[in-house]
Amino acid sequence: MRNLTLIITIVLLSIDLTSQEDRKFCQFIMTNVENRAKTLEIDAFVRKQEGVFISRADLNSKKYLLIYNSNSSIDIDLIKNWMMELKVELKCIREGIYGVDKILDQKPDCE
Repeated sequence: MRNLTLIITIVLLSIDLTSQEDRKFCQFIMTNVENRAKTLEIDAFVRKQEGVFISRADLNSKKYLLIYNSNSSIDIDLIKNWMMELKVELKCIREGIYGVDKILDQKPDCE
């Protein structure tokens, strides 16, 4: 039993777990996304990009949240380019450091 605990501890320590401070987030309101198929397309496209940790496009609230590794090439301009490529119109875009800056419950009027 003791050996099993030691093995599990070693395995868990050897997994490359990035701390929250090593991630950033970007959030915005999608103004022209009207169906589930489009949210799935957005998530599928963004999740394929290197450095992406989480991509969530929500149809009901029109909110989008991206969490990505800080050391990746992802920045707000690249995210805007992805959305232009996907023909997604957005507003209220903001970014921050995940775990440090607050992810807001954005409203459609940006309040």
